[in-house]
Amino acid sequence: MAAPSYDYVFPAADSIAAQQAIGSATIDPTSLMNQISTSEAGNLYDSLNTAAGNSSQALTYGMYMYRNKTISDIASDLTKKNLSVNNGASDTYARQGEIDEWQAQNKLDTFFFLQCLFLYLTSVIILIFLQRFGIIPSSTIQMFIALFTIVLIGILWNRAYYTSQLRDKRYWNRRYLGLKDGGVYKAQSCSSSS
Repeated sequence: MAAPSYDYVFPAADSIAAQQAIGSATIDPTSLMNQISTSEAGNLYDSLNTAAGNSSQALTYGMYMYRNKTISDIASDLTKKNLSVNNGASDTYARQGEIDEWQAQNKLDTFFFLQCLFLYLTSVIILIFLQRFGIIPSSTIQMFIALFTIVLIGILWNRAYYTSQLRDKRYWNRRYLGLKDGGVYKAQSCSSSS
């Protein structure tokens, strides 16, 4: 028996007619119609199941594509973050160098004041020693001690005021210049208004 050809519009009718022709000499149109509708319904269900499977596969494919895009976005975000961290690390090292420099200069400034304090105390002790032996009168010693005290307090006030008000907070060796400092503010406002 030759395989049924599916070039026709109703291949199921051909195969059913061929099967009935083998078993009997007459073809019953009612049973032929029932078998055709059963076969067509089966084909329809098979087609619907195939379409549902394909739809499910398409949805799964879309879900996986979306998941892959999400994973790709996460990976690119992490890569950007890692690059910014690497760039930030060099900024951190540079800033740490600035902080270390500021701290070292602050220690030197403190050391300068402590040296002045040491000279003050040494001078006062020498003056008191000279007064005990009667070499220098008491009023002269009091005048020198007052002068040295004023100089020491002036140094302390100058260093403290300069550091808290005028020194740049980021760089030790720079002075902070505000717009109102030194008439720059007036020059700026005059030039911008004209």
